[in-house]
Amino acid sequence: MIYKKTLVSLVLIFSFLFSAVSVMAQESASQELKNTYTDSEVGFSISYPEGWIEGELEGALAWFYDEETSSELIVMMEEIPEGFTAKQYAEAVGKWLKDNLPDYVENSIVEYNLAGSPGMLRVYSFTFKGQNISIPVKTMEAYTVKDNYGVAVLCDTISESFQDMEATFRQIIASFKFLE
Repeated sequence: MIYKKTLVSLVLIFSFLFSAVSVMAQESASQELKNTYTDSEVGFSISYPEGWIEGELEGALAWFYDEETSSELIVMMEEIPEGFTAKQYAEAVGKWLKDNLPDYVENSIVEYNLAGSPGMLRVYSFTFKGQNISIPVKTMEAYTVKDNYGVAVLCDTISESFQDMEATFRQIIASFKFLE
């Protein structure tokens, strides 16, 4: 599963983003989404706040992060069995998360409309564990299915900053569009 490869890559990234952060910016209101990333080859676009940096992450179609808030945005797509629904895809990802993330807790999972398609929205937390570091992380992740591909759009940050970033994360996920 591409999901596994991507999250293994996140081990190094979380260390980079979170290990040096001692004071987090307090973002009580949603950040304005001033930038849009478009992948014409795959066929999607997504908007994100000014100041977020584009990076490369193995297995991800797009990865953006913000050092100031220790937040990130990841877009992933993976081939799934023919006829899989968004709910089935979300269930499969949820099983993988539960089996592979330390201290995984699913806070909620609800039906959601992503890019005009039926989907699911999950909020969960886990503990990122690296060398001599343990960081509580909270994630908002939306899923849908397009053709025979599962699409996941996720935003995460350290747990103590999630409430401050939640409105921005919801805006980012809602901005995801498939190109015609």
